[in-house]
Amino acid sequence: MSIYENMSDDELRKYVPDVYQKTIFGIDYKQLRNAGIKVISFDVDDTIIPLEKPATFLSADVILKFQELRNMGFELYLISNNISEHRVRKIGEKLGADYIPDAEKPDTRNFDMIRQQYFRKHGTPIQPKEMAHIGNSMRKDVAFGNTYGVTTCLVRRLGEFGGIIHHHKRHELRKVLKDRHIWRKHHKHTHGDQYYQLNDTPSAQVW
Repeated sequence: MSIYENMSDDELRKYVPDVYQKTIFGIDYKQLRNAGIKVISFDVDDTIIPLEKPATFLSADVILKFQELRNMGFELYLISNNISEHRVRKIGEKLGADYIPDAEKPDTRNFDMIRQQYFRKHGTPIQPKEMAHIGNSMRKDVAFGNTYGVTTCLVRRLGEFGGIIHHHKRHELRKVLKDRHIWRKHHKHTHGDQYYQLNDTPSAQVW
């Protein structure tokens, strides 16, 4: 029996993202800014770069997107479970973003670190409601952010290797969410994913 089947509906809702898009490029960042978001943290592997690719593979589009987000006024962080500090640091340097490697998500102490750093830099506190986190994992990124009270954005996995490793656990979780009518990835009547932005609601999905 799946561990998720023993969870209550309220416990399962921590896996439901506030935003769901195909990639980081599909997210409406103006909506996030208008909602009062000041800090955005990103997962690294299979979110902004495939796990199986070296740091040098980071695309020009991702670099430009991070520059655009800085110009919009966001402070940007990388929060990665990758234990390679060298890899995460190289990517962070290319993107002009602070970084936390070996983060052990969904451990929420990483958000405490970001808030402390923000306070040291600005002299004013930042609240969870002013933060957003973007990643490809419902179990590690979405639950990570929802547990802390930040806005969560789920994107589809970029690479192939990580997807093979975690396919079974992802399938178990999504099946329980779908069976309980809490969240579903795909449309019921049309082919494709049910993408939505911050101002949409997961409860409005097609069942």
